[in-house]
Amino acid sequence: MALLKDKPIATNQTSGEVTTPARDAAPGKLRKLLKQLAFLLAAITAIVFIICPSCFLNDLKQTTYTITFSFVMFVGLWQANKQLALVLNKYLPWLENLGKRLVLSIVGMLVVSTVVTVFINAVFLALKGIQFQELGPQALRNNVYGPLFITFIISLTMHSRSFLLGWRQMAINAERLQKENIASQYESLKAQVNPHFLFNSLNVLTSLVETDQQQAVKFIRKLSEVYRYVLDSRQKEVVPLPEELYFLESYIYLQKIRHGNALLLYNDLPQDTSLLVVPLALQMLLENAIKHNVALEEEPLKISLYLDQKYIVVKNNRQERRIREESTGTGLANIEARYGYLTGKPVLIQQTAQDFIAKIPTLNFKA
Repeated sequence: MALLKDKPIATNQTSGEVTTPARDAAPGKLRKLLKQLAFLLAAITAIVFIICPSCFLNDLKQTTYTITFSFVMFVGLWQANKQLALVLNKYLPWLENLGKRLVLSIVGMLVVSTVVTVFINAVFLALKGIQFQELGPQALRNNVYGPLFITFIISLTMHSRSFLLGWRQMAINAERLQKENIASQYESLKAQVNPHFLFNSLNVLTSLVETDQQQAVKFIRKLSEVYRYVLDSRQKEVVPLPEELYFLESYIYLQKIRHGNALLLYNDLPQDTSLLVVPLALQMLLENAIKHNVALEEEPLKISLYLDQKYIVVKNNRQERRIREESTGTGLANIEARYGYLTGKPVLIQQTAQDFIAKIPTLNFKA
């Protein structure tokens, strides 16, 4: 499952409030890094002083060189292995292929650490006018093999910690996703069974029974299909797009019977089974548009569904009600939260003077 982690821009169709992403936290990260470097330098200095306190008096120049060399070596190995872990986490997470990730972590750590160790030794030796090839066995053990061995032990510990944290986070995300799905089911059922919906549906059904019994039968059938899909999809995290569109046909039919030509819907979404969506997400967006906008025959509410690159777009013209229906404000937030656990792609909400546009990402999962 591809993971991206850009934060969405959230807004409310009724209030027009827009929440922008958090400002860049780079200054805070820089301060944290500087504190870590200062602590590391102090720790190395303290260790050298404990091992050889007289060195600071007898040979301050060599002691300064040793401290500087050790500091640069530790920082180089630390940052190199940190970047290696970040790259591996991005392209090959632990939980995707444990065996392959373990091998690549060990091999990558050895290669990266060897390159960094040799490079730093070569630079410092060049400053002293010594060739790397001139190092004796003792110097190699102290300057190359020692740092490599320590790095291997520390990196192995850190990679193990990364794996355990990833496993723990997966369990947490699974539990959160389950809770979000339950909340979504509750919100969808509540939206369908609320008094306004039942009242409007019964009024429409009463009128149809009196005027067109055949259409009344179809209305009841479509109504039952809506409830059936809500119940059937409650255990699913994602569904193929055609399956969601089939359900939307029933939902749109009920709304069209109620609103007639005051509601115009243009569906240009493809019947592509490779495209996956969160169940009921499209229905929630349609309901959001109908709930918060006026729909009149002379001023119809126009809703368009289409594909824009890797996003499914639900767009409606803004004709906001003067008297707004009571809103919990959880619909869009629920969709954003569920997609946040399935993909890093943000749910995009855009609002202009004329249109309200919601974009939900299509999902792709590796077999």
